[in-house]
Amino acid sequence: MKPEAQIAALFEGLTRIEQLELLGRLEMAGGQLYRGLAADEQNIKAREALLKAAGDEERNGQLLTLMSTPKEACEKCASSLPIPTAGFSCSFQCTFCANCATEMDLICPHCGGALESRNRLSSHADQ
Repeated sequence: MKPEAQIAALFEGLTRIEQLELLGRLEMAGGQLYRGLAADEQNIKAREALLKAAGDEERNGQLLTLMSTPKEACEKCASSLPIPTAGFSCSFQCTFCANCATEMDLICPHCGGALESRNRLSSHADQ
């Protein structure tokens, strides 16, 4: 099996949120690999390019971590959302209870994205 197929197989059967989390971890690991390659690189321009690539990977990893980390309380009224699927969130995991989300017409006040039921996070349907 080709390495690309092996990596793709890691994502099979995972929910969207699990896919985001795994990809974030892989991005962070990629950043470390780029930094290791840069440490051994003698060519200054090549080293700089590797370090830039490392930074890109780490930024991607941080974004995916943000997008895969659910919050436990409404960001507007602070009411607890103990069940991982309770409430509404946007793609960046800005999280609101049903009442606050409805008051905001299901639009995230931070990014302008749609607030959707967090039940979608545990579903395989959106993969």
